[in-house]
Amino acid sequence: TTTSITIIAPSILGSEDIAARRFARKILNKDGVNIIQRRRAVRVERSQKAGISVGDQHCEHEHENENDYESRAVVVLDDNTRVPVDILICATGRQPNVDSLQLDKAGVKWSLEEGVIVNSKLQSVSSKSKHIFAAGDCASAVPRRDRRAAHAGWTGYHSAQSALFPTFLLPNDSVHPVVPRVTFVDPEISSVGLTRAECVERFGKGGFQYLHVGENNTDRADIDSLYRPSSANDGFVELRVSIPKGEILGATICSPASPEIINEIGVAIVNKLTCRDIAKSIHVYPSYGYLMHRAALSLAMGDVWGLLAACGPIGRVAGSIGRNIQGSFQKILLKKKKNVNVRRWE
Repeated sequence: TTTSITIIAPSILGSEDIAARRFARKILNKDGVNIIQRRRAVRVERSQKAGISVGDQHCEHEHENENDYESRAVVVLDDNTRVPVDILICATGRQPNVDSLQLDKAGVKWSLEEGVIVNSKLQSVSSKSKHIFAAGDCASAVPRRDRRAAHAGWTGYHSAQSALFPTFLLPNDSVHPVVPRVTFVDPEISSVGLTRAECVERFGKGGFQYLHVGENNTDRADIDSLYRPSSANDGFVELRVSIPKGEILGATICSPASPEIINEIGVAIVNKLTCRDIAKSIHVYPSYGYLMHRAALSLAMGDVWGLLAACGPIGRVAGSIGRNIQGSFQKILLKKKKNVNVRRWE
């Protein structure tokens, strides 16, 4: 008996960086998964020959010839393509489940899409329900992309803090601005901060710098390729930094240790560290984190100001002055190019 898997979706990891989406498709293709993109399932029809309802687990198929087999159902797509299936799994995403709580009686504003409408302190915005707080996926202040289990724990702590302590003792924002994202395929795909398309939208094409480094022919990847799957050396690290300071804006990492490495990048973003700060710290060799260190080192030493900054105190001052002058000129040039066209696939 052979089994085939088909994924039907408008896109794969649509909210992630283009590099992560390509990597995910590559992994799935190597695993033999059929991918139908830019299509939506509009309905499911019962198979006429088999006559078996979807989800009926008590029926059996007995066929002398495997070619005579008929699937239980057919998924009809928006272009009328018909995909035969036996088991159907619907990945509908996270949706706040608050409609049965009778929040209207408590004067709480809410919606099916956003959940409880709250401010940055996770407090209900309605004047009648200021004593009510929300956390996790049901809080409207939490961006949809950042609705993760770890972030739910974070907002749970801060919503309780907001409920118990006076405003002057509370942080300005109870929703964390930097939430790591991990897709647990093999190897894992991890991201944090701004994607490349978001950097283009915010800073313009010349307003930031990025470096994409593949792990192919690196020592740790070559060692582990003996027992890792065929996609072993397809991993990569991509860092995105601001110009001219070199502050870390975001990263996408695909490797067996990417969740651990992305945590380090999250610390760098929260504390406004630069690629030079990462380059100055020693990383274990051979390790997957060492590739990220090499990327940061290349970005830090990629211009004359970075080379000067590596030459002692006087060089650091000269490099800092040079970067500031360069940054001022770039801002002037970018103001003349406000309209940036981002390609749809980005």
